[in-house]
Amino acid sequence: MKIPFLFGIHCHQPAENFYHVVDWAINESYAPFIETAVKNKKFRFSAHYSGWLLEYIRTHREDVFNNLKKLSDEGRIEFFTGGFYEPILSAIPQDDRIGQVKMLKDYIKNYFGQDTKGLWLTERVWDPAIVPNMAELGIENIIVDDYHLIAAGFPKESLTGYFTTEQDGCRVNLFPIDMGLRYLTPFKPTEEVVKHILEAKSKNVKLISCFDDGEKFGVWPNTYDWVYKKGWLKDFIKAIDTEKEIEFMHYDEAVKKVRPSGHVYLPITSYEEMGQWSLFADYAAKFEEVKEFIKNSAFADFQEQFLKGSVWKNFLVKYPESNRLHKRTIDLSVRSKKHKDNKEFLDLLYRSQCNDSLWHGVFGGLYLPNLRNNAWTPLIQAESLYEKLENIKLPVIEQPRDIDRNGYDEVYTRGKNFNCIFETRDFGQLTAIELKDKNFNLLNVISRKKEAYHIKLLKNIKEKNENKVQEETASIHDMEYSITQEEADRIIYDWYNKNCFIDHFMDKFQLETFEKCSFREFSDFTNQPADLVEVKDNNILFKRSGGIYIDDKMIKTSMEKSYTLEDNKINFNIKAKALENVALDYACEFNFHFADVSQITVNNEEFKENGKIRTNKFEIYDKFLNKKIAILLEKEIEFIWFTLYTVSQSEMGVDLTVQGMTVSFGVPFEKNINIKGTLIIG
Repeated sequence: MKIPFLFGIHCHQPAENFYHVVDWAINESYAPFIETAVKNKKFRFSAHYSGWLLEYIRTHREDVFNNLKKLSDEGRIEFFTGGFYEPILSAIPQDDRIGQVKMLKDYIKNYFGQDTKGLWLTERVWDPAIVPNMAELGIENIIVDDYHLIAAGFPKESLTGYFTTEQDGCRVNLFPIDMGLRYLTPFKPTEEVVKHILEAKSKNVKLISCFDDGEKFGVWPNTYDWVYKKGWLKDFIKAIDTEKEIEFMHYDEAVKKVRPSGHVYLPITSYEEMGQWSLFADYAAKFEEVKEFIKNSAFADFQEQFLKGSVWKNFLVKYPESNRLHKRTIDLSVRSKKHKDNKEFLDLLYRSQCNDSLWHGVFGGLYLPNLRNNAWTPLIQAESLYEKLENIKLPVIEQPRDIDRNGYDEVYTRGKNFNCIFETRDFGQLTAIELKDKNFNLLNVISRKKEAYHIKLLKNIKEKNENKVQEETASIHDMEYSITQEEADRIIYDWYNKNCFIDHFMDKFQLETFEKCSFREFSDFTNQPADLVEVKDNNILFKRSGGIYIDDKMIKTSMEKSYTLEDNKINFNIKAKALENVALDYACEFNFHFADVSQITVNNEEFKENGKIRTNKFEIYDKFLNKKIAILLEKEIEFIWFTLYTVSQSEMGVDLTVQGMTVSFGVPFEKNINIKGTLIIG
């Protein structure tokens, strides 16, 4: 009897990703893969395309969409559903997860005539809580990794097929992806793939599954030449087709022909690499060391069963910017239940739930500003539509509530031109300025964080011409990256969140130490919570009783920050008073995000990466947004600014990315300050 080989591809692009990037992925991967499939009549496979990508292909590449229809009509492609805009299903409310999966399911039914029974689990993030919802939609087959079962205590040799699981009496089938095949395909010669499958068959494996990123077939570094020009995909199809002991089969068909191998209950988990990526940087580095230690010990065979990283949702702890965006989508979803029959609103809400901007591993994700922008844009649009549906009279300052679900209240303000969020967790700091006419968050900044791979990068500094040279067809999981000295110099870590109205009491207010975050902080006002927040009429008041710490002595210090909102202004008043004289500098820090810093000017001069100026009005003009941002003070004062860079790893190598611009003004502090000013956006 032949062993069923269940082969599938998962293809995804975030909604409104750069169109040239999407077109490139279509030209280099999606289109040639489907063209090859059409030409090889005995090739039967499964496919998951996220909804936005499918619709983009339909409207921009009719030839590719028609080929997909042809494959469907011939019964050679089995479509899998998932969340239409590719959310992590367990990270959104259940009515949204049902709605998103149904949306893609209906799309596939409408255009391809298939009643999908298979589900692609975004990033293979498994949580049993989704089972009843999926069963309600007629989902029978869900893709997981073999690692999911190994992490649940199953020995590798017991993974001989697919398994059943249940939650609340609702049953689904789980198909583990064979990790060996995932790493062989398409990076190794087809003979090795066939050998791996036949070895599995010799061990009484009932079926074998390989379902992985479609981008591996043409978009990942050096794969286009290997897969298409050198013919790997064509040879792969032929090798499987001519092998007498292997046959291509769809998942739905396999369930009818092969009995399950057992019943399982899985822990909340994802694929193995994700568990490591979601750890905090220092622990992720230690995790790698522990893995290597165990690999060389008598317990090597038990590493996957007993050594686990964190869970996907830890990204929401690891990256406050991720949590802020995620919780905004959750908060809006919860508040808007009665408006979810509005198709325009619902589509905007769903778009904002896309997973890509919420995490980071070997892919750019959170570090790519355009992906964060593409999540904030529909969220801002949805909030504006919500205001209309609710007939909210603007402007209004909402009473403090815990939007972030972290035990600390936020103050959400709704204006005619923009909405804002002020934090109590970080003493009265401004974390969002949502421009309604541009659907753009001016504070969509990410701080410079330590990543585990920085340790390796700093040990592998090379000249630019030597950088990023990789072995042909190597998996991105196996690549060794190097950085230039310029990139190494940009690896700087912030110990606080990069918001606006951040308070510092420092040794000396100067550009060099501020840019490198090497100044000495003497107070507890930078990243500690407010004691009190009051909202009255059009005014917000934050108070904190804290301290300045010098020579192991705490000097009691109190601060107040008040904000008054106008149509295009935020008037502010910052007061601080210490019980004893000190000789420090006080600085107030702002962090702004721009789509393209090359299109901004500072005080009517061409933008420079950093600088300082003495003025009472620091002004930025953004040509892209056609907006002016100005900090206006009562008297002249020293301002400094610098460009905020991050160094991150992605599937294409090492990225030096502009995340925003830090602006700060500073004054000497002895015992008290009283600074009045205005932040103008218009």
